[in-house]
Amino acid sequence: MTYRALSEKEIKTLETQNCQAIDGWDQVKVSDNFKSSNIKNTTFSGENYLGLFDKTITIPSGGKDYKGIYNVHLHNCMIKDGCYIKNIGTSISNYIIEEDTIIQNVGTISVDMESSFGNGVVVSPINEAGGREVIIYNDLSVHTAYLMAFYQHNPKFIKQLKDTVGKYAETQKSTQGKIGANTIITNCKKITNINIGEYATLDGVDYLNNGSINCSEKSPTYIGTGVVLEDFIIHSDSKITNGAILKHCFVGQGCEIGDLYTAENSVFFANSQCLQGEACSIFAGPYTVTHHKSTLLIAGYYSFFNAGSGTNQSNHMYKLGPVHQGIIERGGKTGSGSYILWPAQIGAFTMILGHHYGNPDISSLPFSYLIEDGGKSVLMPGQNIFNVGVTRDVQKWPNRDQRKSKDTLDYIISEALNPYTVNKILDGIQVLKQLQEKASPQAKQLLYKNTQITLSSINRGIKLYEQALIKYIGDELLSILNKETFDNICNKSSLHIDESFVDLAGLICKTDILEDFIQKVDSKTNISEWNSFFQEQFNSYSEYKSIHILNVLKSYFGIDYTNCTKEDLASFMKLWQENNEKTKSAILIDAKKEFNVKSKIGFGIDHQADCRVKDFENVRGNFENNSFKKIVEEEYEETIAKYDLAMQKLTN
Repeated sequence: MTYRALSEKEIKTLETQNCQAIDGWDQVKVSDNFKSSNIKNTTFSGENYLGLFDKTITIPSGGKDYKGIYNVHLHNCMIKDGCYIKNIGTSISNYIIEEDTIIQNVGTISVDMESSFGNGVVVSPINEAGGREVIIYNDLSVHTAYLMAFYQHNPKFIKQLKDTVGKYAETQKSTQGKIGANTIITNCKKITNINIGEYATLDGVDYLNNGSINCSEKSPTYIGTGVVLEDFIIHSDSKITNGAILKHCFVGQGCEIGDLYTAENSVFFANSQCLQGEACSIFAGPYTVTHHKSTLLIAGYYSFFNAGSGTNQSNHMYKLGPVHQGIIERGGKTGSGSYILWPAQIGAFTMILGHHYGNPDISSLPFSYLIEDGGKSVLMPGQNIFNVGVTRDVQKWPNRDQRKSKDTLDYIISEALNPYTVNKILDGIQVLKQLQEKASPQAKQLLYKNTQITLSSINRGIKLYEQALIKYIGDELLSILNKETFDNICNKSSLHIDESFVDLAGLICKTDILEDFIQKVDSKTNISEWNSFFQEQFNSYSEYKSIHILNVLKSYFGIDYTNCTKEDLASFMKLWQENNEKTKSAILIDAKKEFNVKSKIGFGIDHQADCRVKDFENVRGNFENNSFKKIVEEEYEETIAKYDLAMQKLTN
């Protein structure tokens, strides 16, 4: 757009509308089609550029007004076409404001120094004392943040990551901020050194300083009443509301943080939901959820995590300060009032109940229960595998994805049984068998990495883990057999590759491919290449998983897909079918507990037993019509149909 000087007539009109230009009217430039009628009670200082304001607008508080500038002090600003700016307490300084933006009843919006708008801010998650710093920037993915935090064993790689982010942050430096088109900013107090994307809504915000709010028309962001944000980046489809206070934080796509939640030196990624509680130096991977006022998350790594009321951790032994850290791998849950003394590492999909002071390290035993009994940590390996809660979580995560944009930063594999967790199961079986060999027949309990395990729990754990392996392999074999011929499966002799996988905070990635990528990262590698790599791994996941199950079939069950008969696979699939029925029954029996007599306590409180049942069913429904039960049954019916087709291929 080209701008011109004001005409004498336009200057006179503006002055009669109580406008003034402190540095002279020659410092105010306007678009060719500019109209001065809708600019009133406005003071200009510095150099300002004005667009066209000539249409009516429905304002957020109701009613209509003319687009324009009213009761404002503008300093070094560019206001583009169709904006509505009214009642600014002090000034709007050093901003480009894009088309059709509404700003009303705001104290201050200013850039008061050269700023990178949150890019380059150093956050210290996981270890409160530092050492695992994550440098935040606009396009930070959870996977890059994971590498930045956890790959400190490779200082050359870390330096390259940080140098690249630092260079990017330099490109974002400016003495002028931007407010995107169609943004609404109303009833806010103080906004300084902030870049705001398109279609954002800021309503009743208390204080924002040094940050970026990234959003678009399809993926707007909302910042609400009483919010305080300092040194931050907020991403698309996210909501920060109701008095939340965040300092030195990154909030990824589709997150919700509110209801007086406070956090510092923390990063939150896709679809995390944090309400009422407190966070200090945490790495909240995808789907980290905490809803309780009494819950403190501190110095930890989490993903697909659900924190119970009163969950707490401790990272301070009053020796060298708060230097300890903890890891709860994907799918972990804590019961009400649970406590863990860091350092500790908890295996994937483990349920934590009670207090644990012994620094448990149970990463090799996923899908477990870690409970407190008599003040001691007791581990029940594999007990959580066919729990209805795990099944329900895996179903609900994709349905709770709040990200509307196709330009996702975090690539998420939400399956409970995947190459990473299955490799952990294989490790777990070895651990349990070694414990079996060491145990005397008279032993009641064995000690494993600061937890106690009974011999019966070990035996049951091996059985549950093997059931999980059969399910994992059989489910995937069904898909393969429905797509390919038996001969094609047998010709996959080239598929035996490195079988090590890592969980990059939601993305299951092959270790050798990741290490190869890390080795190639140098000064010429740019940020977009990192995200492209993660996308490629996400797109290749199904292929890697198919290879993995065939290799587990060979290594654990002794069926070599390169040299087996149809009868070999048919025999395994029959085993899978029997196992599948047991799995279905175990999950539904666990679900049915939610409808038993004990669950009906407190229903029909003023009447007899028959009314209790009616009251319960009107509130909770009944088991036969439960939506979760129906979904499970439908899924199993679909697998039976696939099983029949697969068996036809193997028996003909």
